[in-house]
Amino acid sequence: MERRIFDASFKRMAIDLSYAMGSVKEVAEELGIDPARLSKWRQKESSPSGN
Repeated sequence: MERRIFDASFKRMAIDLSYAMGSVKEVAEELGIDPARLSKWRQKESSPSGN
């Protein structure tokens, strides 16, 4: 399986959408990504370093 690369704007959009919809799982399924990946992006975004 080929590894997919997601750019910063896609990650930002996915994170914002997950907060707006209130469901990581639903957004991840719609975008065709793993819910754990989206959760990790959200955690990383909310960490003090912001990275």
